[in-house]
Amino acid sequence: MRAHPVMLRLDGRRCVVMGGDRAAEAKVEACLWAGAAVAVIAPDVTPRLSTLAAEGAIQHLARDYRPGDLAGAFVAYASTADPELVHRLREEADRERVLLNVVDRPEACTFIAPAVVRRGELTVAVGTGGASPGLAARLRGELEQRFGPEYEPFVAILGAVRRALGDVSARPEVMAALIDSPLLELVRRGERAEVDRLLARVAGDGCTLDRLGVALDERGF
Repeated sequence: MRAHPVMLRLDGRRCVVMGGDRAAEAKVEACLWAGAAVAVIAPDVTPRLSTLAAEGAIQHLARDYRPGDLAGAFVAYASTADPELVHRLREEADRERVLLNVVDRPEACTFIAPAVVRRGELTVAVGTGGASPGLAARLRGELEQRFGPEYEPFVAILGAVRRALGDVSARPEVMAALIDSPLLELVRRGERAEVDRLLARVAGDGCTLDRLGVALDERGF
């Protein structure tokens, strides 16, 4: 199945998750991370989802699907093996123009959820068009080893420097120099002083970790 890769901005948008199992829980967590307003519709949910509902992080409607549940949603996920429910969800999603993903049913989806490695603002996604979720998961595991936790502060530093520089004409050159520099390795080792010296040399004296507001674990990674 051919698919066009995109990354959706969900800040403040309504996302509906049908189902309360572990697969549904993973979709809820992903939507929350992206800032969505999440509603879960299922008679029973996992302990984690129950906690999120009790904390007010999500809305939980403890019942089965009803027509109209997708109204106003931007994205909907469903974790179900009921073909009749899938059919009804597809019809409503088409009618309401809602993006729909049904777990393990690529033929019922209007978008495919990739396997994701997330390191702060860095997101690496792997998809097989629904052909082999197992392969996508295996490749994700390999990428998790390739892109370790040091990438989170590394990307945070790059983003903070880019904002600090504003629209100055030299910004592309500065950013390229930082990417090609030993910055990633210094971050990996937690060498704050060396990071600050490198930033001052490449981006200017005003670019220090403290001024940029980026935390770095001095214990290294």
